[in-house]
Amino acid sequence: MSNLDEETKKRSEKMINLFNTFKKQELKNLPVPPFTKWANGKIIKAEFGLMELEFEVRPEMANPTNLLHGGIQCALMDDVIGITTATLGYKGFPISIDFHVDYLGKVQVGEKIRVIGVIIREGRNIIHANAEIRDMKNNLISTGNSNLLKTQFIPDYVKTADKLEN
Repeated sequence: MSNLDEETKKRSEKMINLFNTFKKQELKNLPVPPFTKWANGKIIKAEFGLMELEFEVRPEMANPTNLLHGGIQCALMDDVIGITTATLGYKGFPISIDFHVDYLGKVQVGEKIRVIGVIIREGRNIIHANAEIRDMKNNLISTGNSNLLKTQFIPDYVKTADKLEN
């Protein structure tokens, strides 16, 4: 974090502290975007450039074979990467400009999964991040990577974090 300005460092610390306050709570009960509410994960770990969330695979997340749908896998990884970027403390919201997924395993309805997001590189305009989905036995289900463009759009969570006391 040494390259970050003081305002960004403070916002990063606030976001990480906020996420850690929400650990193990269902996100559907918190002030988060609609998809994040619907997915309803629980924060397991929140650090600078790293987030881990746990989800229960529900019937509405399944394909016709009762397995976690590939589109939902992609969406969950994209969402967790988005949450992970919040730990960086940027004022503007980074948006995905590409996303690549490899489907490597399967998980059935009723099982739980962990989705891990990691920031790999922060450039001047582009952030590169990886994500993976693992089952509760630590088997790899899918991996994803994304490039995100830094923007000037200030999301509600930044406005809220900027109001919080240290």
